Amino acid sequence: MKIGILHLSDLHIQEDDLTNRIENLVRSVEYDIKQISHLYLVFSGDIVNFGRKSEFENAKIFVAGLTDRLKEKWKLLNIKIVAVPGNHDCCFDNEKKTRKSILNDCKTDIVDEEDYFIDAMAVQSDFWDFINEVTELSDRNLVSYKYEFRPHLDFKVTFHCYNTSWLTEINEKQGSLIIPENKFIENENGEYVISVFHHPVDWLSANTKRNNKQRFEEHLINSSNLVIYGHEHDKGNPKAVLQKNNNVVFCGGKAFDKNIITETGFCLYEIDLTDKSINIKTFNFDGETYKVETEDKHQIIEKVKREFILNKEFETKITDLSIPLKHSKKPKLILSDIFVYPDLEPLLEDDNYVAQYPNSSELIEKVKNEKNLNILIEGADQSGKTSLLYVLYKRYYEMGLTPIYLRGKYCNETDVKKLVKKVLKEQYDSENVDLLFQLDKKVLLLDNFHKSGLNSKYKKRLVESFNNNFEVIIVTSDNTYSSKNVTEEATSFKDYFKYKLLPLGHEKRSELIEQWLLIGENKLTVQEEVILNTVKSRFNEINSLIGNRLMPSYPIFILTLLQSLDENLQNFSQTSYANIYLVLIKAGLVKEGIKDSVLTSLLNILKELAFYMYDKKKSPFNREDFDSFVLEYSAKYFRHKSLTNDKTLSVLCNSNILKFDDEYYTFSYKYIYYFLIAQKISTDIESYQGLIYDLCNNIHLEINANILIFLSHHSKAHKFL
Repeated sequence: MKIGILHLSDLHIQEDDLTNRIENLVRSVEYDIKQISHLYLVFSGDIVNFGRKSEFENAKIFVAGLTDRLKEKWKLLNIKIVAVPGNHDCCFDNEKKTRKSILNDCKTDIVDEEDYFIDAMAVQSDFWDFINEVTELSDRNLVSYKYEFRPHLDFKVTFHCYNTSWLTEINEKQGSLIIPENKFIENENGEYVISVFHHPVDWLSANTKRNNKQRFEEHLINSSNLVIYGHEHDKGNPKAVLQKNNNVVFCGGKAFDKNIITETGFCLYEIDLTDKSINIKTFNFDGETYKVETEDKHQIIEKVKREFILNKEFETKITDLSIPLKHSKKPKLILSDIFVYPDLEPLLEDDNYVAQYPNSSELIEKVKNEKNLNILIEGADQSGKTSLLYVLYKRYYEMGLTPIYLRGKYCNETDVKKLVKKVLKEQYDSENVDLLFQLDKKVLLLDNFHKSGLNSKYKKRLVESFNNNFEVIIVTSDNTYSSKNVTEEATSFKDYFKYKLLPLGHEKRSELIEQWLLIGENKLTVQEEVILNTVKSRFNEINSLIGNRLMPSYPIFILTLLQSLDENLQNFSQTSYANIYLVLIKAGLVKEGIKDSVLTSLLNILKELAFYMYDKKKSPFNREDFDSFVLEYSAKYFRHKSLTNDKTLSVLCNSNILKFDDEYYTFSYKYIYYFLIAQKISTDIESYQGLIYDLCNNIHLEINANILIFLSHHSKAHKFL
């Protein structure tokens, strides 16, 4: 059994309805058409020339004439029509000024405002009238849409249609178009997907933050079997993109009408459902008849069925910020807003060897191209190790992989399958761990492995088990496993590529500052000179503050200083490592509308709450614990009347100082928790001498060490210590 696709592109219909070409076209494909049961007429844009209603009326005449003539030749032929708009299908005769004003705002990776789509596609109004009449689509003003057909009980074919022309302008430039990622259509398992659009992928922008061109191309490769496009009046030669478990054929259609008539033509795709193949014929007009110019055959490889779908809650977890960072131009920041890929320093046993310092973004291509890869990245607390793994996790998933994220502190046994099963349900919609270990390329992101409670012998055994079960492993830790360390567990990483995650150097600081300043701005309309001058000014201020306080140039510190500089939240003559966290807390509360009259009271509540929960060993804590704390607090201290229990928890959660999970509350960023405990102790050093001695005697514990570090930044505590 065969089905067919007749691909027509760039017809540029005006006064001439092109019906005089129908007979030649039908005659050239008559034999092929009689071999198939279902035919799909696909128009990949530029159906008309100026997007005018009169032109679309002529296009209707052409479509009706073509379908009628085909059915005359083969009465049982089932014909369906699929169409997408091209830039010539847009009518600019009466383009509104409002459209021009919103185009630049739409050139981002994600576009949520539906009004933008309606305004931008106002120039396509007559196209939508046309498509609603000649096809089965009833909606309009769409960036993406699909047609679903089932030509056979066991075979479903779906056309994923993308409107690459929704942002088109009269003087269109290559690299200026966008298909928002939230408009990508996913491949439902078991479908044969044909993606259709007008502009080749190279016309999409590579200059968005996430590189829209690259993301769309990756999406097409992962979701489509056949990709059909037009616009550049190609010769119609197909290009196969082959990857392991992936096969997609890209085919640019010949122009059906252009000035040089002997360079016009069309394509016919024959899909054989028996031997799962697709035969592509390109026809060219020689002045009298259409003749086959090229013929190519490809095998249909069923798309890899995605067995594991990312859990939405976990996706939110790895994309949200864990620190109460706020920006005046965007209500809710996410990790990608403020993330820059840090540089890595190779850790080499040969000190005389000169090596290049790679950017951590190179780990994306390495995992894509290499079958096996083992990486160890060491870095200090707060250097950004976890954020890097979160970003890599999302990218690997988008590449079609199924990464597993595992925290070192939960590695308390050597049974890899048990460890993975515990986190699999949290991260994906399946807990079938046996199926996971059958995947061809298994990726493990192991965070802060040095925090595992296992002893050296069993850590080594666990790492060896990881090595035997995962093709790609990226581990982060402190410097416990450096090449000069000869402990038993360190030797298990002897074959790993080892790197140190570096603080942000001058170039990366500048990149982060520019990224912060561009949040909420349109990169295409913002004044570059103004941004460059502001970046330079902020760069000098940050360098001075970082240097004077001997703080490492980690993103957390730079971002907090940037926020404080923007909002004038801090007297920088008093800025220290500890006060950075006070700035973070204040900024979060101020952005939630907390005024000075309430701020002091709320800051005191936070300090006392952290110490209360630490002292009572109530971390995390529930609502009952919080209510008990408030009773004790109110008996000792003034509490502003507006700060009811509900209000207090709401503000602290909305400002991202606390986070709520099911029935429990925790501090969203553990270093804020440590800072607040130390702040409380510093208020009465003499009374807490015994506690401080205990902290010193048990300094090997993370929480104790950090409380002592924060204490050392308080003048009274400094003398005592």
